[in-house]
Amino acid sequence: MVPNGILERAAKGEKALGLSFKESSGEMVDLAGCMGIDFVAFDAQHTPVTPSEIAEMCHIAEAHSMTVTVRVPDKDESTLLSFLDRGVRVLTVPNLLTKQEAEDLVKYSFFAPLGLRSATSVGTLRSQIDGDHPRMFRDVNANTVIVPQLESVVAYENLDEILEVEGIDYFALGAEDMAQSLGLPGEPQHPKVKEVHEKIEEKLKAAGKGFFHHYMEGVAVFDLTKDAIAGLLEKHGRTSKLGW
Repeated sequence: MVPNGILERAAKGEKALGLSFKESSGEMVDLAGCMGIDFVAFDAQHTPVTPSEIAEMCHIAEAHSMTVTVRVPDKDESTLLSFLDRGVRVLTVPNLLTKQEAEDLVKYSFFAPLGLRSATSVGTLRSQIDGDHPRMFRDVNANTVIVPQLESVVAYENLDEILEVEGIDYFALGAEDMAQSLGLPGEPQHPKVKEVHEKIEEKLKAAGKGFFHHYMEGVAVFDLTKDAIAGLLEKHGRTSKLGW
């Protein structure tokens, strides 16, 4: 199977480089692969990216040995499996709240002995070597990463227990939702949000875990396009109609 390029870079003390998309684009994924990018990232929580579209992106990325990462819409077993079975190697999972939810994420996302992930799709079977299913399961597990988002006061209060769960070594934040949880809607830069995030990072470090974004650096295709359009308008004495 194609190894997880992000993990390979991290093992060398390097950052993986990638592109993030709001919508699927086979042409852009292929271009990124031809240029030597390590990963492509998609958001299926706040955009209408479907598992079928992601399957196509995985086929294209795999040809270039690129890793596909997706933020999934929810924590349901069927949702996790629908993306993993199509070749996604990194799942960012929104709004983790409890230790039980963390245990379920591991159970649904990894094959035994770590979890009990349902076995398996045609896409996953392509990873087997000489019909060796046990080796295939080990290889898939070793290249799969689950990245729960800690986005609420509830998650912070339960963090000590969450960090006890084997199989989750990386986490992400969600400043906007944390601000809402703290009663500060629309204020993700508020000092209280920053304080909670700093405390979360301290707990992660103490547990030998960390933020996954520390191992990655990327550019957002949508933002680059928006900035280019704004620059074009400005060059000709016009302004963007967008307020952001």
